[in-house]
Amino acid sequence: MKTVVAGALGECVHVAGVMNFLHLAELAGWRTVFLGPAVPIETFLQAAHEEKADLVGVSYRLTPETGERLLAEFAESADDLRQQGVKFVFGGTPPVAAKAEAMAGFFERVFDGSQPPEEILAFLRGESAGPK
Repeated sequence: MKTVVAGALGECVHVAGVMNFLHLAELAGWRTVFLGPAVPIETFLQAAHEEKADLVGVSYRLTPETGERLLAEFAESADDLRQQGVKFVFGGTPPVAAKAEAMAGFFERVFDGSQPPEEILAFLRGESAGPK
């Protein structure tokens, strides 16, 4: 069974989207690990390693400028995991999602809240890469 770990990055405490994503992941047959709100980068990386994650879900819904800085730091810190085959997805507001999209392909998929559940389920099931 594939494993996904997910949480809200940095000082962000908004977790409704994370919970929705993890619920869809469970429906798609994934084992899910909820990291919670305001998760430090190191906690994400440690959990991904300990849980042998196949996928890491990162959420951030605050200011795009702060999000851009945090996501760049996250991507740099997570490069070893990425090189080991761990995939990363991002979910957040459209302005922060645009910053994540601009990160040279670090995230396998970026979700901005406009995607229907069916599209997310298809991604999680590996049925369709869909728009990036």
